[in-house]
Amino acid sequence: MDTDDTPKTLTSVEKTFSIVEALWKLDGAGVTELADHLDLSKSTTHAHLATLAQNGFVVSEDGQYELGLRFVNFGEYVKRSQPLYAVTRPVVEEVAEKTGERVFCMVEQHGLATALCIAAGDRSVQTDIRVGTHSYMHCSSSGKAILAHLPHSRIEEILDRWGLKRFTENTITDRERLYDELSDGRDRGYFFNREEYRTGVTAIGVPIVDGGDVRGAISLSGPAMRLEGDWHERELPNRLLSAANAIEVDLSFH
Repeated sequence: MDTDDTPKTLTSVEKTFSIVEALWKLDGAGVTELADHLDLSKSTTHAHLATLAQNGFVVSEDGQYELGLRFVNFGEYVKRSQPLYAVTRPVVEEVAEKTGERVFCMVEQHGLATALCIAAGDRSVQTDIRVGTHSYMHCSSSGKAILAHLPHSRIEEILDRWGLKRFTENTITDRERLYDELSDGRDRGYFFNREEYRTGVTAIGVPIVDGGDVRGAISLSGPAMRLEGDWHERELPNRLLSAANAIEVDLSFH
């Protein structure tokens, strides 16, 4: 008797979604580039692309495949179905305008920090994080802010699944050190990413807590050379704390 409770999955569907995600990350690609990127055969890759194109999810021009506009409907629906989105978007935009930096609202999904909304100030630097991008929580200020307010068992589950991948020489890869970092952040009320995901980029994150449950986090990132001193250690954290408080108050009325 089969006692395996693991849900069954379809390899063909997994390949389709890996192709969709690769097209998003690569900003479009040809069959050969996509097949090499995913370590698939060209015939398999082309068959999946043809199926996606036939159903309106992929478009092709001069041998280059890109995601189709049909995904816009799904993306907008998912984004706007999140109660946090409508409340946080104007706050995120306001903080970005006042600080000039890039500001994010992140939520946890499947143990990863996921960007729900992003606003860019007039001096913000470009990053590889877009709406819908998933990132590891241990090297993200938002991720740490969320992790620190989850039950211990959930934190362990996330770390067991995703590990502590190293991105820079500053990335925390020791579990006990991460727990110390989370404890320090809880005491302060805000969390730092000190060039732990990208060299030269620093971030500050503050949790959004509603009814005792963490709903997400608001964070700000910028060049490490600019985000330093009192601006980094006091003024920006205070701005984010005020922003998070405003979001929490709005959430309490929804």
